[in-house]
Order: sequence, then C-alpha cells, then structure tokens
Amino acid sequence: MQKPQKQLLIRAIVGIAVVGLLIRFGLQTESSYEPQTHYQGLSILVRTPPHLEGRDNITPLVDRFVSYGVRRVWVQVKQDETDEHLAGSVFYPSKLAPIAEGYDDGRLGRFIQELTVRDIQVMAWMPVLHDYQAGERHPQWRSRWIDEKGGIEIQEDWLCPYYAEVADYQAALAREVVARYPELQGLYIDFIRYDDDFACACPSCLAELEARTQWRERMGRPLRPLDVRRAAQASDWLWHAWIDLRAEKIVDVVNVIRDAVEEVRPDFHIGAFVLPFSSEHYTLNSQAGQDLYRLARAGLDEIVLMGYWDDWDLSPRWVRNGLDTAAELVGEEAELSFVLDGDMGVRRTRLTLEAMTNRALDAGWFHYGFWSETEFKRLTRAVDSYRREGSMPRPEYVSLVIRVDTEPDYQPSYDAVKPEMIETLLQLFAEEEIKATFVTVSKLAEIQTEVLRRAVAQGHEIASHAYDHEQIDALDPDQQVKVVDRALRTMGKLGFNVYGFGAPRNSITDESRDRLMSWNLEYDASAAYDPLQSLLDVHYAGHSNGENARIVVIPFVMPNDWDARYVAKMSADEMLEAWKSRLDRVIEIGEPSFVLDIHQWLISRPENLAALRAFIDYARARPEVRFVTLREAARQARAILDRDEFPVPTSGDKKPPLAAPKR
Repeated sequence: MQKPQKQLLIRAIVGIAVVGLLIRFGLQTESSYEPQTHYQGLSILVRTPPHLEGRDNITPLVDRFVSYGVRRVWVQVKQDETDEHLAGSVFYPSKLAPIAEGYDDGRLGRFIQELTVRDIQVMAWMPVLHDYQAGERHPQWRSRWIDEKGGIEIQEDWLCPYYAEVADYQAALAREVVARYPELQGLYIDFIRYDDDFACACPSCLAELEARTQWRERMGRPLRPLDVRRAAQASDWLWHAWIDLRAEKIVDVVNVIRDAVEEVRPDFHIGAFVLPFSSEHYTLNSQAGQDLYRLARAGLDEIVLMGYWDDWDLSPRWVRNGLDTAAELVGEEAELSFVLDGDMGVRRTRLTLEAMTNRALDAGWFHYGFWSETEFKRLTRAVDSYRREGSMPRPEYVSLVIRVDTEPDYQPSYDAVKPEMIETLLQLFAEEEIKATFVTVSKLAEIQTEVLRRAVAQGHEIASHAYDHEQIDALDPDQQVKVVDRALRTMGKLGFNVYGFGAPRNSITDESRDRLMSWNLEYDASAAYDPLQSLLDVHYAGHSNGENARIVVIPFVMPNDWDARYVAKMSADEMLEAWKSRLDRVIEIGEPSFVLDIHQWLISRPENLAALRAFIDYARARPEVRFVTLREAARQARAILDRDEFPVPTSGDKKPPLAAPKR
C-alpha cells in the first residue's frame, strides 16, 4: 500500500477544510465511556522484503504476530515501489513474472502456511499498475504523462490501463497467486490507479478521448496533450470527459482481474486499496482515476481507504469525514474499511481512533518497515488504551506562547529594526503580566544585546533563530551544521541560555535537527500548521541516524502576523479574528499548546500591537489557557508524551544547555 508522493497529495488535499470538532474538554470521561468489546485483534499489512529475508525467521515472526493478537495479515506477493526490488518483481516461484532474488525457495508459501496454522487469516496484497518489470518487457504498455508545456514523458514504473494486454497480464498473475496458495482467504489489489492527473496520455488514450468528445468536429483540429492541461485549469467539459474515461479504464482492469480470480475460486473475497478521499471536494479525487461509486459496482467485496493523515499534517477527523462521505458513494455495494499508519506515536494513534468512533476497532495497519517488538508495543498500547478509556485524556491546560521572531525585517535589513520595537513589546508584556519567548537571530543579538538582556531580566526566554536568518534547507548538510553551531555559540558567548531553536521559514532538516540534539536543546520550534485545516500535534522527533536521542517538536500556529497581513492581506482586526478562531479550535481538540508567532518589526506597529493586546485579553478570558514560555510549553508537552509514549532517554532532559556538541 503505497504512500502517495507529496506532489500528488498536495493537489489532492488543496482546499480541504476539516469539518466537525473533536470532543470538548471533559465531555467524555472514564466513568461515562463504555469499553469496546467487539475488537477481534490487529489487521496488519506485511511488506515481504523487510520480513522474509530467509526461511529461518518465519516461525519467530509468526510467534510475534500471535503474541500481539494479530488476527489478519495482508501478505505482499508482488513488489510495490522500486526500492528493495524492481517494481513488478514477485515473491514466489512464478511462471509469468520475474522473481525477486532469493524468493524462488518457497519462503512466501511457508509463511502463508504458518500463519494459517496459527489461525491468522491471510490475504494476498498485490500492486497492479505500478510495474517496472512489465514495462521493461513491454515498453508499449508504459504510461505517458503530460508535462506543463504539453510535452509527453514516458513513465517507466507505470502501466497504461487502456491496453487489454496490461489487464490480462495482471489478471494472470492474480489467478496464479490464488491458485498457488489455497490457504489465502482474499486478494486485495493496490496501485489500481493512475500516477496523477495527467496520465495516461498515450496515443490510444488521447484518440479515445478525442472520439468521445467529438473534439475534431467541435474544434476543427486534432486533440493535443496541452489541451488536457488547459482543460484542468478550466475544469470544463473536456476535463470531465477525461476524468470519466480514466475512471472507466480503472474499472475495466478491476473487472478483468475479478473475473480471472473467480474462474479459479468462485466467490473469492476481492478488495482494493484506494487513495485517501476528500470529503468535501470530490472532484479533487480525480487524479487517481479511482471513482468510488464505479469501483463499488465493479464486483469488489471491499474497498479500503488509506488514511495516512499524519503524513500530510491533516486532522484525524479528516479521515473520518472522508470515510463517511465515501460510505455514501459506496452504499451497500461493498464493504468499506480503512488502513492507518502503524508507526504513529501512541498519542496520534489514539486521537485517530477517537475520531473514528464506532469504526475505530475495524482499522487495518500499514508499516513500510519491519513489524518489530517496538512497533507492536506502541501500536497495541494505543489500541488497548483506547479500548479501555475511549478519548485521550485532555491536558490540564493549554500552554499559550507568545513567540517573537526577533530578526531583520523582510528586506532583510538590520538597520530597519530598532531596539525600541522590542522595548514596545516588553512594555506590553509587563502590563499584561505574561512571559514570552524571543526566538532570536544571533547576529541581531550581537547588535541589540542590552535590550535582550533586559528581556531575560524580566523573565522572558531567548531561543535561537539561526545566525543570520539563513534558509537552512537551502544549504548543504555541512553548512547546515555550521549555521546551528555558529548561532548557538554566539548566543552562549553573549551570555544567553538557549534551550530551543526555530529554523527560519520552517527550514529545518534532519541534519540540522540532529545537531540540535547534539547541543542538548530541549525543543525544536520550526514547524507550523493551521488548526482549521490540519493537525500537527506536539511530538518527539528522533535522531535521523537512529541514535538514542530525540527532541520535542512544538509547532506554531498559522497565520502568523506576516502571513496574515502580507500574504492573506488581512486587516489587523481580521488577523485578530483569525487568531481567536484558531485558539478556539486548539482548545476544542485538546492540543496542549498554542504558539502565536509574531515579528518584532511588524507586531510593534500600533494597529498590530492593538490586535495582539486584544488577543491576549481574549485568551486570558478562557479558563483553559495558561501563558508560558516555549521552554515551559515543551516541558508540558514532554510530560504528556511521556505519559502516553514509551520513555526514551533524551539528551535535553538531563544535561545543561549549550554543552559542547558531540564529535
């Protein structure tokens, strides 16, 4: 089950507004919650390469599945992505397809048999149209993609469903698998889609579109690939014809595969994994050619939605809304279920299950890597605690942080930012009796040291914002590390204790975050999200090299003052209302922190300062809110995460800030 590429996903989710609110503070308590009783055990998808490296590890693996209550397994019979093996390679002794190296020894069959003996249902998982091997042997089958200028590019890994031979080949593979392994209780197809909006544009597909729309009669010329690109922008009659044609071709492939399987095993259970579904903008689901209404009426027994919400920083409620809307399209024609990331943290998993309510315990779980003891412990801890308690315990309070990005202005100019801008904020904070965090560029700290020292003397926190407001992800890894080192060393020399870091323009990278851990910092404040459209909750980020270290990530809320005033063109009053509505949402969904991001050179203007003061007054009137610094918010976040996740020693918990980096 593929995790779709970012470009496809960004288009697929643009404009999605998350509707519905999660349970309010205290609405569901342990005393009112009825424990879930219909749970039968875990359903997991097992990618073959990470799990079946040989025959000797099969029994211990199955033992682990049994010990953690696995009741159903989707077993991969064909390579999905081109990583461990070329896409389209198979993991059994096939007479039709290239066999992945080493898998002609029957290990897959033994795995299926052992699962069956241990009373675990076994389903075959078979990717279909993402097949490099078939395209290599039959180049004419390869899909063609329309680039932005109307040119045509060949997609080496993707097949065009227009050709009958493509469907016949994939159907023959499905028939071979089902006949070879009588223990199988179902076949689930995946990658039964196009790669994106603008495939396939091979001559046959374009000719079919031209004929259906009577293009030549209407326009007096042949249909060109660029016409499809332009139709997408206009969303006109040609575009809708294109969508319909693609959806029909996907259903045609499903029909051929279903018929082939039923020739071997009548009434065999056949399902399909499909891309995530937009609950409010159905036309946005056109990219894949997966029309749920049509697919449900193609004889499929089950349609499985892929709810990878955390990969796209969406809300778990988005998964539920998509499932509810999909149910209306599918109706009674097929079962409708969903699969979620099995490697989410306990808190994220529980929030997702909470949003799914009565459907929660029917979830399947996907993990791209290896189902280790650690992964199972995390997942079963989340599921079991949800079964016992229902909703996640809400935080005692919401940590509200006023974060001041203390930096050059947008020019960028250091001469244009005066110490008086910080003084204005210090006066406001003193009057309102709150503490803030100044996320500060070290170069500015060198210039305006005294006013920042006054901020510290008044109880405010100083964090790092790089040295010269560098775009970290635009630098090579060595330079990224040097930026972090220079920024933190400079702050140390100036006498500032720094406990956290916020990368300019959210430009954090694995390398730079790893360096923060080497410096023993307590939090990373580089991420951002809009609570009205997504969820990026507080979480631990681990070391990219697998070292025993982690750092808590405290995201800030969008829009900040710059995005509100200059990007969205809001007035100061509109900016205030935007902040209020997002604070309301954060409180309602039970997130532990709300970080308001502002800039000293922009917020200090009279109309913006008035909006900030009004927001502080609004927040203070909410009993759930407590004004704190970023460091204090990070401490609260760690306490909440450690309550739910398995504690792992972190360098930032015990050591002083700004220790010498590890070499």
